[in-house]
Parts: sequence; C-alpha cells; structure tokens
Amino acid sequence: MSAVPVPAAVRTIAPIAVGAVLTFLATRWGITVNEDTQEYLILGLSGVLAAAYYVVLLALESRWPRLGILLGSTARPTYEGKHRRASSRPAAATPGSPEDHQS
Repeated sequence: MSAVPVPAAVRTIAPIAVGAVLTFLATRWGITVNEDTQEYLILGLSGVLAAAYYVVLLALESRWPRLGILLGSTARPTYEGKHRRASSRPAAATPGSPEDHQS
C-alpha cells in the first residue's frame, strides 16, 4: 500500500479543522435549536463549512499561490497513476477500431 502524500493529507485535514472551528464559533453566536436537532446541525454545518472553505481556497490559490498556506501547505499534492504504459509507442489497432473501418 502506498503512503498518502503529505501535502494531500495536510490539505485535507486543515479544512476539516477550520470547518469545526467555524461551527464552534457559530454555536457561540446565539443560534439556538432543540437538543435533538443540534447534533445533526453541527455535524452538517461542519461538513458544509469545511467544503466551502476548501473550494474557496482552491479558487483563490489558483490566483494567489501563497494562500495555499491556509490549506496547511503551499505544496500541491502530486499523484502517479498505477497503470502507466511501458512503451511510448501507440497501441496497435484492434478489430473494431476506427482504423479498420476506413475506406
């Protein structure tokens, strides 16, 4: 099993932490709901705030790369595909491929 790239892990955890903090602050702003609903709203609000934070930061980071630090790291994660062709030459035509149907 390959290890998760550190920038990817940090950039995933940071928005979750920010979402949790923003949700905590929202509960301190005097928003009151009954106890049964409160847990579900807090969980949902944490997810929504974390996702919104992440999307907004990604958009801003494309214009101002230094803002990536607000995602926990300015290093963008890189991934390598598991299945890379060993050869750089094009694959041979197979029956039913467009090359077989040319007149």
